Amino acid sequence: MSDQEAAEQRALEQEKLREEIKQLRAAGRTKWITPAALATLLPLLAGFGLWIAGEIKQYNQAYIALADRDRLQAQKEQLQDQKDSLNLEVQTLLQLKTHYAAEAERLRRDTAAKQATIDHTYLRGVYTRAETLYSLNHIDGWGPAIEINQLRQQLARQPLADELSVTLNDLLERYEFALQVVDTSRNILKEFDQTSALMPASEWTKELRPMPSGAFSPGRNIMVESYEKTPRYYDVDEGRFLTEEETGSFKR
Repeated sequence: MSDQEAAEQRALEQEKLREEIKQLRAAGRTKWITPAALATLLPLLAGFGLWIAGEIKQYNQAYIALADRDRLQAQKEQLQDQKDSLNLEVQTLLQLKTHYAAEAERLRRDTAAKQATIDHTYLRGVYTRAETLYSLNHIDGWGPAIEINQLRQQLARQPLADELSVTLNDLLERYEFALQVVDTSRNILKEFDQTSALMPASEWTKELRPMPSGAFSPGRNIMVESYEKTPRYYDVDEGRFLTEEETGSFKR
């Protein structure tokens, strides 16, 4: 046998050996698949199925948790938006409150100033009315002791000298005219009383009584609130109540 033939023979033997090993391996893979082997694998398969089911359940729970988290996050953002909106509304309301409080204070000051002007004007009118009436009463007191008609009748019965009669008649005519002026003035004062009663003066002004000019102090026009032990004195020209130091020398 030549060397070439010997090499071919060895190659065939090796190929046969590999084929036999391959067949033995195939036979070994199928021998262990028996009912007993399958019965042994069933718990493993069941456990694997339970593991798969658990993983799926956990995945579902995780998915639900993520969905809940997203929902809660959306609700949180919505609540934050509502909170921001409410904060803005609260700030707006606070600004409006501050604005209207300032407006109310301004109106209060304006109203107080206007009321003070009304009260002062009312008291000046009341005092002027009293002074006017006081003066008119003095004009009444300056007339003759008897009525003018009686005086004229008496003069008719006892005539005077022509020059003296003319002078006396002129005086009587002037006095009659003065009485007409006094009556007209008193009627005007009645109209003034009705008008001043419509003025929205404060209640405390109604308690003051006018006194004749200079009655308490020279140069002061005074109205008195009370004649009791502690009266208060209102200076009409200055528009204020006088202090105790200023009224210390007043005659009570």
